[in-house]
Amino acid sequence: MSAGALDYGALKETDPALEEDAWSVEDASLALVEMTLNAATRGSDLSVTQLRVLLAVDRHGPLNLSGLAALLGMSVSATGRLVARLHTAGLLTRLLSPHSRREVSIDVSETGRRSLERIRAARRGHIAAALRHMPADSRRTLARTLRELTAAAGNGLGEGGRRVGRR
Repeated sequence: MSAGALDYGALKETDPALEEDAWSVEDASLALVEMTLNAATRGSDLSVTQLRVLLAVDRHGPLNLSGLAALLGMSVSATGRLVARLHTAGLLTRLLSPHSRREVSIDVSETGRRSLERIRAARRGHIAAALRHMPADSRRTLARTLRELTAAAGNGLGEGGRRVGRR
């Protein structure tokens, strides 16, 4: 494992408080995933797998096909089929790489960005509805703590929870 990399294997800690905290964070993350899926299924015609591809390209792109497949843990052929469908739907762009005529650079199109923003707006609405049930101080503490967790996980969010170096 490289320096600074996290061990995502089974929880090997014997600290009961850490284990309980991990369960609590997992439970909260599942609630957030549910909110995301609810927002996606009500706001678009995308399958969960298509949404996953679109989100991965938006978050980490532009990417080549093999890089996207590795990121998703999928075969290059299955990823290629998904990219082709999303490209046909106008949600992704495929451009020849300036470095190699055989390599294609995949990115989110403007239509794809608008679709993702609609889904994200719906998800933020679901999240805001849940946050309304919390005291303001608790909400601010939660947001700060989640930024710290995101930074510890290495997901590239900067101060204020905004993506660093991406749209």
